[in-house]
Amino acid sequence: MKLLFITGFLGSGKTTLLLEIVKSLKGASKRIAIIENEVGQIGIDGKYLKQEGLEVQELFGGCICCALSVNLVITLKKLDQLFHPELTIIEPSGIARAGDIVDTINREIPDIAGIQVVTVVDASRYKALLEVMSPLLTSQIQAAQIVAINKTDKVDNKNINFIVESVGQLNSQAKITAISAEEKVNLEAVLKDLM
Repeated sequence: MKLLFITGFLGSGKTTLLLEIVKSLKGASKRIAIIENEVGQIGIDGKYLKQEGLEVQELFGGCICCALSVNLVITLKKLDQLFHPELTIIEPSGIARAGDIVDTINREIPDIAGIQVVTVVDASRYKALLEVMSPLLTSQIQAAQIVAINKTDKVDNKNINFIVESVGQLNSQAKITAISAEEKVNLEAVLKDLM
């Protein structure tokens, strides 16, 4: 089983990006599971996924998305036993430290096929979040292999360039892409870099 974490602060566009990823994978005939810790403005449910042409198998009390348990390791092991997903997409809380979670999973489940972290950064709130939440924002960016700078339709090019440069200084190894998930701008650039 491969894991894909989609991290970022509440309201950054994690759920919107997650839904676009799921839609892009629907023709791939992969068994996909979704674990979600907070329900965004959109939310994810079986009805929506069926409308998108995806086969839905209900898990854990009738929900397509498992609620992120206190112990993610136990949740992942149960999910693997019951459903055997090829890919599990995990949307943790906006204040989760992905690096710590990944370290725990690597230690407790050594046979995971791969872990990828996508951090979604809200371009319209980046400077404010950097001022008040710098350690957490920095840790989310540093844990990522891909940083999607979202909501670029809401800021000017000068701000986008500042954010790209700032993110690059925090994580020079990450693939940085400016997108608008809601407007579906440049999503293909992020999707092609996924596992």
